[in-house]
Amino acid sequence: MLKNMCAQKSNFEISVIIPFRDQGRMLKRCVESVVRHAGRVTYEIVLVDNRSRRRATRQVVAELAQRYGQRVRVMHYDKPFNYAALNNWAVRHARGEYIVFLNNDTEVLSDNWLDELVKRCCADDVGIVGVKLLYPDGRIQHAGLGVKNGDVAHLWAKRRDSTLPEAPFNKEQDVLAVTAACMMVRREVFEALGGFDAEHFGIAYNDVDFCLRARERGWRVVYTPAVVVRHEESATRGRDVLKRFLQPRRYREFLREREALFARHGEIFGKVVIESE
Repeated sequence: MLKNMCAQKSNFEISVIIPFRDQGRMLKRCVESVVRHAGRVTYEIVLVDNRSRRRATRQVVAELAQRYGQRVRVMHYDKPFNYAALNNWAVRHARGEYIVFLNNDTEVLSDNWLDELVKRCCADDVGIVGVKLLYPDGRIQHAGLGVKNGDVAHLWAKRRDSTLPEAPFNKEQDVLAVTAACMMVRREVFEALGGFDAEHFGIAYNDVDFCLRARERGWRVVYTPAVVVRHEESATRGRDVLKRFLQPRRYREFLREREALFARHGEIFGKVVIESE
């Protein structure tokens, strides 16, 4: 546990930003899980439609907006996909003092999850809080990011989840970075850092770069197992490791951004640039 968990304020609002492109059923499941487990906090859900085309998706979005009323806002980002730019734009339109970035291919499993995140993120020395992510089969997908063999690595990835308190992925701790598949940041921190770097990290590594810049400014990046989220990693865009075969242009972008990360933060990984594969 954090040594100095701050006292909560009662007048804050949380904005949960969920970008999507079609995948209506998946989006519905995600939003329903957010609401089901939200608890008694003030929050809004900002759905950012990045050029959806399917009628079924429009029907799902209309249903969600009708069911949850002012709790859900739908915005349309009519530009080519750039994760960093899209979320920077959404934050400018969001109301919350605390921002949660949440992938549409996720399902929240923990009750009072927003309250648990705020308890940690409200500390002055904490800038970013990430959560435990599980693959659909129950294995660990994310318990913080660190360095392995000179590269960015998911800590404890693909291990079977456990409720044992001594399990390393069940210990709250400072980490190098966390993934923005589910990540909370205070607005003041996000704005002080200028948001995500949309020029150099439009597709990948924008969350890692953001966390590293936050650490350079003195903010801690905290992983908490108190919040658990199921994640179907990259279900909307396709896994980055497949880009080489399925989408050569996107895969080249991924490699270019990987090189940019090491060019900027090479001292952390023990190298300046990784050559493209």
